[in-house]
Amino acid sequence: MPEAPAHLLTKDPMKARLYVADPMVREGWATLVGVLGACEALRFASETALLWLRPDVAAAGAAGEVLDRVAEDGFVPVGANIAHLDRGGVRALWWWQLKRATAERLLLLEAVAALGPGLLVLYRHSDGEPARRLTRLKGSNDPAGRPADSLRSVAGSPNRLLTMVHTSDDPLDVIRELAVFLSWRERAELVASAWASSPAGAPVIEAPLAEVRAAYPSCQVPQPTTVGQVPQQRGEAFAAFVRDVAAPRLAQRWAAISVWSRRVPLLNDGSAR
Repeated sequence: MPEAPAHLLTKDPMKARLYVADPMVREGWATLVGVLGACEALRFASETALLWLRPDVAAAGAAGEVLDRVAEDGFVPVGANIAHLDRGGVRALWWWQLKRATAERLLLLEAVAALGPGLLVLYRHSDGEPARRLTRLKGSNDPAGRPADSLRSVAGSPNRLLTMVHTSDDPLDVIRELAVFLSWRERAELVASAWASSPAGAPVIEAPLAEVRAAYPSCQVPQPTTVGQVPQQRGEAFAAFVRDVAAPRLAQRWAAISVWSRRVPLLNDGSAR
């Protein structure tokens, strides 16, 4: 597979060194080069932002509000696809961020991903640097540290675990995360259609958004009472947590995830970040 020019795709020298050998980067870059050629592949990555509306924002019923806020800031969608993330995908997407994560955090992210499909949207922006621009609009994972009009605030993200919205930070992440979210064929088809697209706005989103919404019936409002008193001992609590987030009904799982997301430890050093 061809090697991506990582130094042209990120402003972070350390990231460029780490990512150049990442198989997901190589896979994503191979798709772009195969569909567009090397020069156009570089342009595509530089001119494209990637947004993933996670299953938790779909379950919360706030996907439409997020998309409206993105459009309000001048982003124009050029492609969209249903995106499922499995256990391996969770670890591939956040491989760096999860290096100190607790088992509870990993399992909670798996449970969020297992709720159902998310929506992957590719955007352009007339003012350039769309990936970095969209990441700034996304806002912090800390509810106390982000503007009220950020995407995560608009989505109603309640804490650092249910962050609702994911974006690729820069063009190098766009390449990598296309490979994380989509198969070779899905990737190639989305890249080709997005590159050929004259930005037309919402119509490219409508059909996949409708499919995502249909996957989350009657679970917009979590019911915290479905989870009882949290046990005091971590081992006992962990067993209860695993049981609750694996409930058979979607609404039960979403309610349990919502409650436990406020209570589980996030990092192995005991900090909350």
